Amino acid sequence: MGALVVPAFTHENRDSELMLEYLTRRDVTGRLELVLVDRGVTAAAARTLGRDHGLELCRIGWDDKKPVLRPIRHPARVEVAHGRLRRSRRLAKSFENTTTSATGWLQVACIATTLRHLSSPRVPRRVLPAAA
Repeated sequence: MGALVVPAFTHENRDSELMLEYLTRRDVTGRLELVLVDRGVTAAAARTLGRDHGLELCRIGWDDKKPVLRPIRHPARVEVAHGRLRRSRRLAKSFENTTTSATGWLQVACIATTLRHLSSPRVPRRVLPAAA
């Protein structure tokens, strides 16, 4: 599990760029084959980021705009992880004054979540329908 803290006013195109730059600096992009981004990242930005980092970026989401919540398989897992991290007692998205402090507490929440997951008994996972 990994996370990167960026200011709230940052556009999703820039968020994705910052994350890929961060991973490149740590020399881990070689292990990536596919990067999934949601429809908040523009098609042009996805093409540019993919070309610049030598990766395949795939924009996912439902093409139609139905007013009902329909989970998308992989992003739903990410949203569940975000929800679990936000329930961490000390982690508050509007509380920390610096990105360094917020990152530190986010890392603590990630470690706690990972330890909780490793210590719990395995239960079968529910399969979500795939989306385009």
